[in-house]
Amino acid sequence: MMWEPEVPRPLPENLLQKVFLTAPIYDLILCDLSPRTLVWFSRTCRLAYMAVTRFFPRAYNINRHLSRYFPDPLAFRSLQARTGLVISGSNALQFLDKSFYPESDLDLYAHPGHVYEALEWLESVGYRFQPETWQHEDWHDEVPADWDGTTRRIDRRGDMINLNPDMEYSDVAGVYTFMRLVAMDTETAILKVQIIATKCNPIQTITQFHSTCVMNIITFDAAYSFYPVATFEERIAVQVPGSNNSDVIAKYVERGWRVYAVFRPEDVTRPHKSPFLLNETRWVGDRYCWSIPLDTTGVTPRPELSLSSERFSWDPSIQNGWNMKFVRNSTATKVPKMHTHLVMTTIFRYNYTFPDEKLARVIRDWSTSQGRLNHASLTKQNWMWFDVEIPRFREAQSLTEST
Repeated sequence: MMWEPEVPRPLPENLLQKVFLTAPIYDLILCDLSPRTLVWFSRTCRLAYMAVTRFFPRAYNINRHLSRYFPDPLAFRSLQARTGLVISGSNALQFLDKSFYPESDLDLYAHPGHVYEALEWLESVGYRFQPETWQHEDWHDEVPADWDGTTRRIDRRGDMINLNPDMEYSDVAGVYTFMRLVAMDTETAILKVQIIATKCNPIQTITQFHSTCVMNIITFDAAYSFYPVATFEERIAVQVPGSNNSDVIAKYVERGWRVYAVFRPEDVTRPHKSPFLLNETRWVGDRYCWSIPLDTTGVTPRPELSLSSERFSWDPSIQNGWNMKFVRNSTATKVPKMHTHLVMTTIFRYNYTFPDEKLARVIRDWSTSQGRLNHASLTKQNWMWFDVEIPRFREAQSLTEST
C-alpha cells in the first residue's frame, strides 16, 4: 500500500488564546522581534495587541536595567528629573536592543551647572573618583560648586566662553570617571560610570557621536532612538566625520552593526526613503524617533527653578533638534553633517539646539529684549527663567507654517 501523508490536524481553537494570554510563553516569542515587527504584530488582532502592550513594560523595565549600577534606581531617576541628566552611549543602546555587554560602562551626559550635583550624588552611593593623569585627585578641585547661569555664555562672535580647549571632543567640557566594587552572584565586578560635562547640552554632544547607531538616549521619563530603522531594523550606521574613533567603530561592528564611512548611493538619490532621514527637520521624540514612555511612579518631579519662574515638568532634551545633511568630502563622496543652531542665553536655564535657523533667530531676538529687563532689574537670587516658552515658540512656528 502506498504511503499517504497524514492530513494535518487543525490547531485547537483556543491555542492562540492560551499562548498570547500566558506571559512566560509569549515573552519568549516577542523578545526576539525587532521594534517594527512588534508594532506590525500588535496590529494583527486583539490578542496580539494585548500581548505586546503587556510585554513592553517588562521588556523595557528601566528600574531593573539601572539596578545593576544603583541600589535605588528611583533615586537616580529623580536626580535625572531635577538635572536633565541623560543616559546615552552603549548603555542606552543595550536597553533599547534588549541586549547586554558585560564590559560596557554607563555614560551620563550632564547640562552645564549640574555636573557638581551629579558627581556628589555618585559619590554618595559608593562610587569613587578615578582621576586621569591630568586631573586633580579630588574632583571638587575640578568642578566649581557655584554655577552662575546669569553670566554671558557666548562671546560677541557666537563662541562659547570659558570652556576647556584641550578636550578631544569639541562639544565636551570634561569627563569624570567613577568606579565601584560590587558583589554579583559568585564574583566581584567593577562598575564604571562616567559623567560627561557638555559645553552646550547633551543633545548637541550626542548628535556629534562617532556614528548613528549610538544616537539614543534615556531621560527620567522616556527612552528615544534617533535613527531606529537604521539601528534596529537594518542594523546599519553611518560614521560622522571628525569623530576619529576607529577602535570604537570596530567594537560596534563586532556587535553586529554594518558601519558606512559615506552615504550609500540610494541615501543620496532617494533621501526621503533613507533610514538616515536626510534633510529632515528632526526633534527629540518626533515621529521618526522610536519613543518608549517609562513608568515614573516613585520619581520625584523637577522642582521650580525660582519663585517667579513658571514650572515645567518635561525634560530639557525634548526641546532640541537637528538636521542631517550631506556634504562632499575630499574624494567627492557624500558624508553626513549635523546642522544645529544654538540658543545659549541667560534667560533660559538650559541651552538649546534647533534645526531651524529662523526659529533660533526669533527666540534669540525675544531673549535679547527679555534679557535687558532681567539684567537691569534682577539679581541671581531672584532671577526669572523662561524655558517654558520654548515649546510655545515651536507651536507658534508650526501654526504659522500651516496657515
